[in-house]
Amino acid sequence: MPALERRRFLRLNGRGSEPAEGFVVVEEPLQIQLDGRPVAVLMRTPGQEKELAVGYCVTEGLVTSFEAIGLVQHCGGSAPAAGTFSDPLDISRNIVNITTLDGVVGDRPPEVVRLVRSGCGRADPGEVAEQLTPLENALRVPAEVIGRLARSLAEGQQAYRQAGGVHAVAIFDAAGNLVALSEDVGRHNAIDKAIGYCLLRRIPLHDKILYSTGRASYEMVTKAVRVGLPVAVSRSSATTLAIDLAERLNCTLVGYARAGRMTIYTHAWRVVMG
Repeated sequence: MPALERRRFLRLNGRGSEPAEGFVVVEEPLQIQLDGRPVAVLMRTPGQEKELAVGYCVTEGLVTSFEAIGLVQHCGGSAPAAGTFSDPLDISRNIVNITTLDGVVGDRPPEVVRLVRSGCGRADPGEVAEQLTPLENALRVPAEVIGRLARSLAEGQQAYRQAGGVHAVAIFDAAGNLVALSEDVGRHNAIDKAIGYCLLRRIPLHDKILYSTGRASYEMVTKAVRVGLPVAVSRSSATTLAIDLAERLNCTLVGYARAGRMTIYTHAWRVVMG
Protein backbone atom coordinates (compact mmCIF):
# COMPACT_ATOMS: atom_id res chain seq x y z
CA MET A 1 0.00 0.00 0.00
CA PRO A 2 1.29 3.53 -0.77
CA ALA A 3 2.79 5.58 2.07
CA LEU A 4 0.33 7.24 4.45
CA GLU A 5 0.93 9.48 7.45
CA ARG A 6 -1.38 10.21 10.35
CA ARG A 7 -1.97 13.94 10.79
CA ARG A 8 -4.06 16.12 13.11
CA PHE A 9 -6.63 18.54 11.70
CA LEU A 10 -9.82 20.41 12.54
CA ARG A 11 -13.10 18.91 11.32
CA LEU A 12 -16.16 21.10 10.80
CA ASN A 13 -19.70 19.71 10.91
CA GLY A 14 -23.23 20.96 11.42
CA ARG A 15 -22.69 21.18 15.17
CA GLY A 16 -19.45 23.14 15.10
CA SER A 17 -15.81 22.01 15.00
CA GLU A 18 -13.73 19.38 16.72
CA PRO A 19 -10.10 18.25 16.64
CA ALA A 20 -9.55 15.01 14.75
CA GLU A 21 -6.83 12.96 13.12
CA GLY A 22 -6.56 10.61 10.22
CA PHE A 23 -4.38 9.38 7.40
CA VAL A 24 -3.19 11.52 4.48
CA VAL A 25 -1.28 10.39 1.42
CA VAL A 26 2.46 11.21 1.26
CA GLU A 27 3.72 13.16 -1.76
CA GLU A 28 7.49 13.29 -2.42
CA PRO A 29 9.84 13.77 -5.38
CA LEU A 30 11.51 10.80 -7.06
CA GLN A 31 14.52 11.42 -9.28
CA ILE A 32 14.92 8.97 -12.16
CA GLN A 33 18.38 8.49 -13.63
CA LEU A 34 19.37 6.76 -16.86
CA ASP A 35 22.92 5.46 -16.74
CA GLY A 36 23.60 7.85 -13.86
CA ARG A 37 22.19 10.91 -15.66
CA PRO A 38 19.06 12.52 -14.16
CA VAL A 39 16.19 12.57 -16.68
CA ALA A 40 13.10 13.36 -14.59
CA VAL A 41 11.83 14.25 -11.16
CA LEU A 42 8.35 12.85 -10.53
CA MET A 43 6.12 14.07 -7.73
CA ARG A 44 4.70 10.80 -6.48
CA THR A 45 3.42 8.77 -3.56
CA PRO A 46 6.24 6.59 -2.13
CA GLY A 47 5.92 2.91 -3.00
CA GLN A 48 6.74 0.80 -6.08
CA GLU A 49 9.70 3.04 -6.98
CA LYS A 50 11.30 0.52 -9.36
CA GLU A 51 7.99 -0.12 -11.07
CA LEU A 52 7.35 3.61 -11.48
CA ALA A 53 10.82 4.28 -12.92
CA VAL A 54 10.67 1.39 -15.38
CA GLY A 55 7.12 2.17 -16.42
CA TYR A 56 7.91 5.85 -16.92
CA CYS A 57 11.04 5.26 -18.99
CA VAL A 58 9.34 2.68 -21.22
CA THR A 59 6.01 4.46 -21.71
CA GLU A 60 7.72 7.82 -22.35
CA GLY A 61 10.11 6.28 -24.88
CA LEU A 62 13.25 7.14 -22.91
CA VAL A 63 14.46 3.57 -23.50
CA THR A 64 13.80 1.60 -26.65
CA SER A 65 11.97 -1.19 -24.78
CA PHE A 66 12.02 -3.04 -21.49
CA GLU A 67 14.61 -5.42 -22.98
CA ALA A 68 17.06 -2.48 -23.19
CA ILE A 69 17.16 -2.27 -19.37
CA GLY A 70 19.97 -4.14 -17.67
CA LEU A 71 19.66 -3.08 -14.03
CA VAL A 72 17.25 -1.10 -11.84
CA GLN A 73 18.60 0.23 -8.53
CA HIS A 74 16.61 1.88 -5.76
CA CYS A 75 18.87 3.12 -3.01
CA GLY A 76 16.71 2.59 0.07
CA GLY A 77 13.34 2.02 1.66
CA SER A 78 10.36 3.41 -0.18
CA ALA A 79 8.96 5.39 2.76
CA PRO A 80 10.01 6.81 6.12
CA ALA A 81 9.53 4.74 9.24
CA ALA A 82 6.16 5.13 10.93
CA GLY A 83 5.93 8.23 13.08
CA THR A 84 9.03 9.89 11.62
CA PHE A 85 9.17 13.08 9.60
CA SER A 86 12.44 12.86 7.77
CA ASP A 87 13.73 14.98 4.92
CA PRO A 88 11.48 14.36 1.88
CA LEU A 89 14.55 14.80 -0.33
CA ASP A 90 16.32 11.88 1.38
CA ILE A 91 18.45 10.29 -1.34
CA SER A 92 18.09 6.81 0.15
CA ARG A 93 14.51 6.45 -1.00
CA ASN A 94 14.07 9.12 -3.66
CA ILE A 95 16.45 8.12 -6.44
CA VAL A 96 16.15 5.21 -8.88
CA ASN A 97 18.93 4.58 -11.38
CA ILE A 98 18.28 2.54 -14.50
CA THR A 99 21.30 1.10 -16.26
CA THR A 100 20.73 0.34 -19.93
CA LEU A 101 22.44 -2.34 -21.96
CA ASP A 102 25.30 -0.72 -23.86
CA GLY A 103 23.78 2.70 -23.28
CA VAL A 104 20.68 1.96 -25.37
CA VAL A 105 18.26 4.87 -25.03
CA GLY A 106 15.02 5.77 -26.76
CA ASP A 107 14.32 7.86 -29.80
CA ARG A 108 13.95 11.08 -27.86
CA PRO A 109 16.29 11.23 -24.86
CA PRO A 110 15.57 14.34 -22.77
CA GLU A 111 18.03 17.20 -22.94
CA VAL A 112 17.05 18.58 -19.53
CA VAL A 113 15.68 17.17 -16.32
CA ARG A 114 11.90 17.54 -16.28
CA LEU A 115 9.86 18.16 -13.14
CA VAL A 116 6.66 16.18 -13.61
CA ARG A 117 4.03 17.25 -11.11
CA SER A 118 1.59 14.70 -9.76
CA GLY A 119 -1.35 16.06 -11.74
CA CYS A 120 0.09 16.26 -15.23
CA GLY A 121 1.91 14.32 -17.89
CA ARG A 122 5.02 15.30 -19.79
CA ALA A 123 4.93 14.24 -23.39
CA ASP A 124 4.15 16.46 -26.36
CA PRO A 125 1.14 14.81 -28.06
CA GLY A 126 2.17 15.46 -31.63
CA GLU A 127 5.69 14.26 -31.08
CA VAL A 128 4.55 11.10 -29.32
CA ALA A 129 1.95 10.15 -31.94
CA GLU A 130 4.54 10.27 -34.71
CA GLN A 131 6.69 7.76 -32.86
CA LEU A 132 3.98 5.18 -32.21
CA THR A 133 2.82 2.35 -34.47
CA PRO A 134 -0.89 1.43 -34.54
CA LEU A 135 -1.63 -1.75 -32.62
CA GLU A 136 -2.14 -4.98 -34.51
CA ASN A 137 -4.16 -6.79 -31.91
CA ALA A 138 -7.34 -8.86 -32.25
CA LEU A 139 -8.19 -9.11 -28.55
CA ARG A 140 -11.93 -9.05 -27.83
CA VAL A 141 -13.47 -8.54 -24.39
CA PRO A 142 -17.07 -9.11 -23.24
CA ALA A 143 -18.85 -5.90 -22.28
CA GLU A 144 -19.93 -7.64 -19.07
CA VAL A 145 -16.27 -8.05 -18.08
CA ILE A 146 -15.51 -4.35 -18.62
CA GLY A 147 -18.62 -3.42 -16.65
CA ARG A 148 -17.41 -5.16 -13.49
CA LEU A 149 -13.83 -3.87 -13.51
CA ALA A 150 -14.75 -0.79 -11.45
CA ARG A 151 -15.96 -2.92 -8.55
CA SER A 152 -12.89 -5.16 -8.68
CA LEU A 153 -10.64 -2.10 -8.64
CA ALA A 154 -12.51 -0.48 -5.75
CA GLU A 155 -12.08 -3.60 -3.63
CA GLY A 156 -8.30 -3.28 -3.90
CA GLN A 157 -7.98 0.47 -3.23
CA GLN A 158 -6.51 0.31 0.27
CA ALA A 159 -4.99 3.79 0.34
CA TYR A 160 -8.14 5.42 -1.02
CA ARG A 161 -10.29 3.82 1.66
CA GLN A 162 -8.02 5.10 4.43
CA ALA A 163 -7.04 8.53 3.15
CA GLY A 164 -8.69 9.36 -0.19
CA GLY A 165 -6.96 11.72 -2.59
CA VAL A 166 -5.30 9.08 -4.77
CA HIS A 167 -5.81 7.64 -8.22
CA ALA A 168 -5.79 3.91 -8.89
CA VAL A 169 -4.84 1.99 -12.01
CA ALA A 170 -5.21 -1.74 -12.56
CA ILE A 171 -4.25 -4.25 -15.20
CA PHE A 172 -6.82 -6.99 -15.83
CA ASP A 173 -6.81 -10.02 -18.10
CA ALA A 174 -9.56 -10.53 -20.68
CA ALA A 175 -11.63 -12.52 -18.16
CA GLY A 176 -11.57 -9.63 -15.66
CA ASN A 177 -9.03 -11.15 -13.28
CA LEU A 178 -6.86 -8.59 -11.49
CA VAL A 179 -3.18 -8.77 -12.49
CA ALA A 180 -1.74 -5.57 -10.96
CA LEU A 181 -3.03 -2.58 -9.02
CA SER A 182 -1.25 0.67 -8.12
CA GLU A 183 -2.30 3.85 -6.31
CA ASP A 184 -0.66 7.26 -6.46
CA VAL A 185 -1.47 10.96 -6.14
CA GLY A 186 -0.72 11.25 -9.87
CA ARG A 187 -2.82 9.31 -12.35
CA HIS A 188 0.12 9.02 -14.75
CA ASN A 189 2.34 7.70 -11.96
CA ALA A 190 -0.27 5.06 -11.15
CA ILE A 191 -0.32 4.00 -14.82
CA ASP A 192 3.47 3.75 -14.93
CA LYS A 193 3.58 1.79 -11.66
CA ALA A 194 1.04 -0.77 -12.86
CA ILE A 195 2.76 -1.16 -16.24
CA GLY A 196 6.20 -1.29 -14.60
CA TYR A 197 4.96 -4.01 -12.23
CA CYS A 198 4.04 -6.17 -15.21
CA LEU A 199 7.23 -5.43 -17.16
CA LEU A 200 9.49 -6.31 -14.24
CA ARG A 201 7.67 -9.63 -13.80
CA ARG A 202 7.57 -10.43 -17.53
CA ILE A 203 3.77 -10.39 -17.59
CA PRO A 204 2.57 -9.99 -21.21
CA LEU A 205 0.46 -6.91 -21.87
CA HIS A 206 -0.83 -7.53 -25.40
CA ASP A 207 -3.83 -9.47 -24.02
CA LYS A 208 -4.63 -7.23 -21.03
CA ILE A 209 -6.93 -4.31 -20.15
CA LEU A 210 -5.81 -1.04 -18.56
CA TYR A 211 -8.32 0.52 -16.15
CA SER A 212 -7.87 3.96 -14.54
CA THR A 213 -9.91 6.04 -12.11
CA GLY A 214 -8.55 9.19 -13.76
CA ARG A 215 -9.89 10.70 -16.95
CA ALA A 216 -8.84 9.13 -20.25
CA SER A 217 -6.25 11.62 -21.49
CA TYR A 218 -3.90 11.31 -24.45
CA GLU A 219 -1.10 10.23 -22.10
CA MET A 220 -3.16 7.24 -21.00
CA VAL A 221 -3.59 6.20 -24.63
CA THR A 222 0.04 6.69 -25.64
CA LYS A 223 1.34 4.85 -22.58
CA ALA A 224 -1.01 1.93 -23.28
CA VAL A 225 -0.12 1.74 -26.97
CA ARG A 226 3.62 1.92 -26.36
CA VAL A 227 3.53 -1.32 -24.35
CA GLY A 228 0.90 -3.04 -26.51
CA LEU A 229 -2.18 -2.71 -24.28
CA PRO A 230 -5.15 -2.84 -26.70
CA VAL A 231 -7.96 -1.74 -24.38
CA ALA A 232 -7.86 1.37 -22.16
CA VAL A 233 -10.78 1.96 -19.81
CA SER A 234 -11.57 4.92 -17.58
CA ARG A 235 -14.11 5.41 -14.82
CA SER A 236 -14.34 9.01 -16.05
CA SER A 237 -14.56 10.77 -19.40
CA ALA A 238 -12.18 10.92 -22.35
CA THR A 239 -10.64 13.99 -23.95
CA THR A 240 -10.88 14.78 -27.66
CA LEU A 241 -7.17 14.21 -28.18
CA ALA A 242 -7.33 10.84 -26.40
CA ILE A 243 -10.15 9.79 -28.72
CA ASP A 244 -8.32 10.98 -31.84
CA LEU A 245 -5.13 9.19 -30.88
CA ALA A 246 -6.91 5.99 -29.88
CA GLU A 247 -8.70 5.92 -33.23
CA ARG A 248 -5.46 6.48 -35.12
CA LEU A 249 -3.47 3.96 -33.06
CA ASN A 250 -6.08 1.16 -33.13
CA CYS A 251 -6.68 1.28 -29.37
CA THR A 252 -10.13 0.62 -27.91
CA LEU A 253 -10.96 3.51 -25.57
CA VAL A 254 -13.82 3.21 -23.08
CA GLY A 255 -15.09 5.82 -20.62
CA TYR A 256 -17.67 6.02 -17.85
CA ALA A 257 -17.33 2.27 -17.37
CA ARG A 258 -19.85 0.90 -14.87
CA ALA A 259 -21.84 -2.29 -14.56
CA GLY A 260 -24.38 -2.29 -17.36
CA ARG A 261 -23.25 0.95 -19.02
CA MET A 262 -20.20 2.52 -20.61
CA THR A 263 -19.17 4.81 -23.46
CA ILE A 264 -17.05 3.17 -26.17
CA TYR A 265 -15.23 5.95 -28.02
CA THR A 266 -13.08 3.99 -30.47
CA HIS A 267 -12.75 0.54 -32.04
CA ALA A 268 -15.92 -0.86 -30.51
CA TRP A 269 -15.37 -4.16 -32.39
CA ARG A 270 -13.16 -5.29 -29.51
CA VAL A 271 -16.11 -5.14 -27.08
CA VAL A 272 -18.38 -8.16 -27.38
CA MET A 273 -22.01 -7.29 -26.73
CA GLY A 274 -24.51 -9.65 -25.11
